[in-house]
Amino acid sequence: MIRVLVIDDHPVVRAGLEAVVRSEPGLIAVGSAARPRDAIELIRRTRPDVALVDARLGEYDGIALVRSILREPAPPAVLVVSGNVDSGLERVAVEAGAHGAVDKGTALPELFDAIRLAARGAAPDGSTPPGNAAAAAGDVSPDGAA
Repeated sequence: MIRVLVIDDHPVVRAGLEAVVRSEPGLIAVGSAARPRDAIELIRRTRPDVALVDARLGEYDGIALVRSILREPAPPAVLVVSGNVDSGLERVAVEAGAHGAVDKGTALPELFDAIRLAARGAAPDGSTPPGNAAAAAGDVSPDGAA
């Protein structure tokens, strides 16, 4: 089973992502969070295999949260999710240490494949992303302040 944590500031999106994760055999939703502080606490408590992180968490920067997540002991793989993924966001996400970025409009089979690939250490396109050394640059505190 691949344990998945959903981090998104929109309650309907968060609930929807959790529901679709729960619906897929082999995936289990271990929780969800709207804010960076809550996300870090859940990661420490639930130890997910993959975290789906919204690129923009209201007033917080999802990419900065990716960097913080990857500094945790035994961090999960991270996939950035956004309503508008372009090559710029994909590049920034990977540079931060994420396994890639997935558009919120992506078909469910593609989302599930991206989650499985991230859990195995591969990017959504099947390539191996650069190491998480890039995650050491930048910082966000657990309360979301940069």
